[in-house]
Amino acid sequence: MKKLKKIFESTLAKVISLVLILSFVASVFIFFDFYKRQVNKIRGYHWIYKGDKAFKKKDLQSAVNFYEYGIKLHPGHYRAMYNLANIYVVYEDYYSALKNYEKALKVKPEYEVARIDYAIILSETYKTDEAIKQYEKVIANQPKFIKIPFLVDNKKSYHHNRGVAYYNMGIAYRTKSLLAGLNNTSRKKYLEQASESYEEAVDILKSYNSNYNLGLIHQLLRNSNQAGYYYCKAIEIEPMEYEAHFNLAVLLNDMKDYKGAAEEFKKAGLLLDTKGDNLKTRYIYDVLNQVNQKIAIHSDKDYFKKLKEEEEQKVVGKYKAGKLIIDDKNNDKQDEFIKSFKTCAGREVFVGDM
Repeated sequence: MKKLKKIFESTLAKVISLVLILSFVASVFIFFDFYKRQVNKIRGYHWIYKGDKAFKKKDLQSAVNFYEYGIKLHPGHYRAMYNLANIYVVYEDYYSALKNYEKALKVKPEYEVARIDYAIILSETYKTDEAIKQYEKVIANQPKFIKIPFLVDNKKSYHHNRGVAYYNMGIAYRTKSLLAGLNNTSRKKYLEQASESYEEAVDILKSYNSNYNLGLIHQLLRNSNQAGYYYCKAIEIEPMEYEAHFNLAVLLNDMKDYKGAAEEFKKAGLLLDTKGDNLKTRYIYDVLNQVNQKIAIHSDKDYFKKLKEEEEQKVVGKYKAGKLIIDDKNNDKQDEFIKSFKTCAGREVFVGDM
């Protein structure tokens, strides 16, 4: 009896194994496309992994080849499509870049970073209205917030992405204002829309670029006090960037604050001098000479004497081959130098007005 039982159990196990094998084989035939997709997906991951490695090594052509083959095997890998689009941007193949951004967004519509980059390239190809629509989609997106300490916090990235979208939307509206040409009504409308976008970006990003560009828009709109305020905010954030100093100098000159203009032109000239940009530096000092002539007419006789004494006390660098070299070995002098650049001319007037 025991022997018969063993034979039965052994036979039953074999039958069950055979049934399972036959069922699997039958499922392969019945669901052949499904199994094929799964195998191709695994193969796709392999080629996409090789693409990631080539991308990190900046072997862009190999990365393109690996990504394209990997995406062909795994059409749902949106991150590979995004990386491939970015490579095409480097090659300035904007058509292929846009196509791959679109494919990535079709797979994952809430992929905000891809949508922002997609919109930027739309602007680069003069599809400004479509770019603005894409930025609006990013701003309108309301994801579910997930926070895992030290691992995930998508709330921060969400707010940052909104700030970047507002900032780039400001650029798009400013571009539309330039394309408006002599139509002053349209030009002003687009500049005001750019101003609204930059204001949102300033609130979120609090960056040099957002403040600087908001100042520039107000300057174009002839809102002098607002322009000065945001230039000063930009200077406080990045005191060693010459553009805000230069634009503030132009603004102060237009406002007939010639001493303040001279101070900011001088800072802009010194910053360009440290970079060795002789052509722009020469231009700024030519403008500075014109401003100094206005000061000589409107100011007291001792002004330039006092100014020379102050400058001699502020020297923190030396000239080498005609280029100003900041003394970075003396930390106290370097800090004093940066602090002097951080305080913009006319700040009390602008900040008081706001």
